[in-house]
Parts: sequence; structure tokens; C-alpha cells
Amino acid sequence: MNLIVDIGNSRLKAVLMDDGVVARRWVAEACGVEQLEELLVACPRVERAIVASTCAVDPAYAACLRRRADFVVDFDNRTPIPLRNGYGSPATLGADRLAAAVGGVTLWPGRNLFIVDFGSAITLDVVTADGVYRGGSISPGLAMRFRALHDYTGRLPLIGIEEYRDYREGTVPATTREAMAVGVIEGIVAEVGEWMRRYGRNHAGLVTIFTGGDAAFFEKRFKSTIFANHDLVLTGLNTILNYNAEQKNRL
Repeated sequence: MNLIVDIGNSRLKAVLMDDGVVARRWVAEACGVEQLEELLVACPRVERAIVASTCAVDPAYAACLRRRADFVVDFDNRTPIPLRNGYGSPATLGADRLAAAVGGVTLWPGRNLFIVDFGSAITLDVVTADGVYRGGSISPGLAMRFRALHDYTGRLPLIGIEEYRDYREGTVPATTREAMAVGVIEGIVAEVGEWMRRYGRNHAGLVTIFTGGDAAFFEKRFKSTIFANHDLVLTGLNTILNYNAEQKNRL
């Protein structure tokens, strides 16, 4: 089994994968090395492990994994991947975006892919059928948009998606809280839908994949075919880990 650790902006996720299938899962609502140590107390020793972080890289994460695995990949933009990186500034590319791209190619090889990750930020990336990561756009995520409306105005409250629950599509928002909820959520839907149309015109048979913490909410808002995979980044990291282990074995 492989141990996969994904350190995001607000949460830490770790899974054991057996032949590409999640066998065990841990989640912590904080991203410190101490949280990782606590999560992995009951983790058995494994042959391979990988860690990726959207934050500043801390070598202590990889050190933690080396006490539990024989082969460890500390994933960053210099790590070999089974995908050509066509990004113009690879040194600034987030590990989660690249791992999601590899995950998409693992599950949908030979297809044009549009990957939308609904996390702290919303990333909208394209991978072409020839196996090249092309890049994409980044915009504020759901919670960040709600927080910005509250923090950068004098009177608007801090709200969440619960304010949207009773909204009926096509009606005019009649309260400030509903107006904020509809503005944020329908704004995201319109944004993602427009990028889907644009990329779909230029990339035949485009496969749209939703992932990330808020994906389950937004996948219900689209009538077109959407593939939801909440473990896309973990799948990509697992593929990258196996790829690097195989490269090492060939030496």
C-alpha cells in the first residue's frame, strides 16, 4: 500500500491506497506537522509514501513519512511526473493543480480535460489529449468570497451557503443575506459555465471534472455532464509516487 498526504490551505488529508483504491482515510482540520504525526500514529509501515503541500514546504513533513516508509517523495515542481508541464511559470504552480492534472489523466487518458477544483481558491485547468498540462485560471473560492464581502464592507454580514438553501431559481433575491448568497453562488456557476463553453469550443470531447471541498454542492448546479471525483488530487499523487518509484527501480 501507498501512503498519500495532501496538505491544503485549511485541512490535512492522508490516505492509504491499495492498487489505486483508498483503503483508509484520515483528515485533520489543521495543517501542522504535529497533526500529521497524530494522524499517523496507527498507520502501518508502508513501502512508498508521498507528501504535497499548497503552503510553504516544510521538510518535517517528509521526515515524518520517512519514519513510516522505505521510499518517500517530497512532491514539488521539480518532481518527475508522467505528464508534460506546459505551464509558463512552473516554479509558481501549486502542487495541488499539477497533482489533479495527473489524476485526471490517470482516470481519463487520451482525453481533453477541464478540471475544476472548488477549494479555498477555485482553479480551472486544462489538460489536452496529447498529455500536456496547459494551465488555467484561479479565482477566489466560496468561503473567500463570502469573507471578502464581510471584511471589505461596513455593514454586510458574514454568511455561508445555508442562506442559499431556500432560494428558488429565477426569482429576485429579496433580502440582503439572500442577495449575497445568490450573488456569490450564481456568480461562481456563471464563471465556471462560461469557461466550460469557451474551452469546449476549442477542445473536442472536453471532459469536465469537479473536485475539491465544495464540489458536491456545485455539481448539482450544472445540467451538462460533470464527472465528480473528490479524490482526484490523491489519485494524481498516487500515480506520481508509483512513477517515481518505478523510475528509481530502473536505475
